Amino acid sequence: MPVTSRRIVKEALLVGVSYATNDNLKDNDFPPQPGAHKDTLALRRLLTSKYGYEEKDITTLVDSDEVPHESWPTKENILRAMKDLIADKQAGDHIVFAFSGHGGQVKALVESEEIDGMDEILLPVDCTVDPTSLDNYFVNFIRDDEIRDIFVNQLDAGVRCTLIFDCCHSGTASDLPSVESPIATTPGSPLFGSISPRSTGARAPGSFAQLETLHDGHANGADSAPYLWPGARAASISYFEKAVTSWSACLDDQLTFGRKSGGIFVKAFTHALELNPTPTHGELLQSLRTSLIKVIEDVNRRHVVSSRGDTLWSACVPPRPQLGSLCPKTILQTQFTL
Repeated sequence: MPVTSRRIVKEALLVGVSYATNDNLKDNDFPPQPGAHKDTLALRRLLTSKYGYEEKDITTLVDSDEVPHESWPTKENILRAMKDLIADKQAGDHIVFAFSGHGGQVKALVESEEIDGMDEILLPVDCTVDPTSLDNYFVNFIRDDEIRDIFVNQLDAGVRCTLIFDCCHSGTASDLPSVESPIATTPGSPLFGSISPRSTGARAPGSFAQLETLHDGHANGADSAPYLWPGARAASISYFEKAVTSWSACLDDQLTFGRKSGGIFVKAFTHALELNPTPTHGELLQSLRTSLIKVIEDVNRRHVVSSRGDTLWSACVPPRPQLGSLCPKTILQTQFTL
């Protein structure tokens, strides 16, 4: 019988949480994020126009009255959709998971596994906070351990998986090794509203800010030896290794910023790839860091001019985008794709 080649599957799960209906979070310094919905639209356009994804293969979870509540980005629905995304995927398939919304930190389940003793978390639309609790400030969240278990531990070898996190404290949101040391000292600075960088452990809100200087030499400073996935000489990804990468808007101890038109990280991410869909991972990381510096510098400059000396303005510090990989010392030289 003739051998028929299997069609490569490309599927994506895009989550955007505005929290417009979550009064508990709003009352505890987590402002609504209407731009999160715009992020899902921007990523959908990128996937379909540049990387060959079909509309029917992209699942979107948003907390909008225009969609049934049964498909809102609750904790249960997000975790179920994550598991559906990896189900039945085989070597050669491509999957993408993206989250835009609030991120935070809680005390690590296994402190020895986290350098700062904190786990990174995603806040679904049904997440709440309890300021009076000594142990569980956040209630009903998704922990980085769960994300890694699904997209790394449960993923079949040879599946190319890309994770995108546009939320605060997202540097190791999937517990992937960073392409550089996860510890970085960044000058703290007052941000808009009452939100500030984490200073009180698990109790700090650490929400997606309403709109921390960035040393970007590391983007080109990792292992210079080009990495080839096993089998790359045959122009294919490995059937023996897991090709999982994560793109995060900031370091674990930083905030990132959003507007009504979307998160500044997703905007930089989609813009860079619309101009060049096939950069190396290092080129894309460098582009993201440069873009976010320019955005925040512009915000600072306009704020200073508009205040005209009448208001004391503490400059915002640009968030530092992060790349995570199972091959952190060699991924920067390889070509990016989705």
